[in-house]
Amino acid sequence: MTTRRTLLAASALLAAPLPLRAQAATRIVVPFPPGGPTDFVARLLAEAMAPVLGRTIIVENRPGAAGNIAAQAVVNAAPDGNTVLFSGSGLSINAALFDNLPFNAARDLAPVILVSASPNLFTAKLAFPGTDMAGMLAEARRRPGALNLGVGSLGTSQHMAAELLKMLGGVDLTIVPYRGAAPAMNDLVGGTLDLLMDGITSSLPQVRQSRVRALGVTSAVRAPAAPEIPAVAETLPGFDATAWFGLFCPRGTPASAIGELNRAANAALTVPTVRERLESSGASVLGGTPDRASEHLTAELARWAEVVRRTGARIQ
Repeated sequence: MTTRRTLLAASALLAAPLPLRAQAATRIVVPFPPGGPTDFVARLLAEAMAPVLGRTIIVENRPGAAGNIAAQAVVNAAPDGNTVLFSGSGLSINAALFDNLPFNAARDLAPVILVSASPNLFTAKLAFPGTDMAGMLAEARRRPGALNLGVGSLGTSQHMAAELLKMLGGVDLTIVPYRGAAPAMNDLVGGTLDLLMDGITSSLPQVRQSRVRALGVTSAVRAPAAPEIPAVAETLPGFDATAWFGLFCPRGTPASAIGELNRAANAALTVPTVRERLESSGASVLGGTPDRASEHLTAELARWAEVVRRTGARIQ
């Protein structure tokens, strides 16, 4: 039962300065507001990790600047294993998109574990003349620059999926950034937006309610959550724009602390309810060693740097 004393203690902890809070509990810093899919996964993981670690885990939301504010906060934190970043695709994308970032993801962060991966879903308004990927590409080539492709915001895996689509498809689409995926989906349903690149978690219900049309998932193969929807790669070989998440500590965090967090996270990912909730949202459960996470980050940094170089995409 929650008591007034418990509530007061929690309030004091949340209001405490960064060093004090780090001593009292482990913090997982999330680069997006509460209530979204990233926050959901972070809280699910924190709840399952806490009993394994034997200490409280606080999820702290620090949105802004496409995730750079949260990453900078963790980079600047004490490397003691008590401050952890929950991020992923954004780290590798931002390194290529932003000029003069005050941190370097490869140099300043120590990967702990890969948590999950989730494809985006490419959708079209119901009245769109192309009913599949081939039809969409044909329409885009027939009307270069005329079709609008919405993304929830710039600097996201959805934005990069849109850029990759333009690059591999050889088409000219006008990318329209929104302040979040919800207004973009509203415009797609209403017919004022032609196309949308969004996470599968939020888009799939709209497809199954026949409010929008699915064109393809952005993973290299079809998604287990929606095997009836083709992968974009079936039309554009080599296409893969999967969003992924992991845990990262400040560089210099002792190997023992990283190992402890890794073991707790791997244990959390074996909990049936955690796996079921992740998989039901369209995500694949990953896990593994810090080395695996480090290798993945290195590969993603190189991959998106090449896409940005070839497309000229930029965020100032």
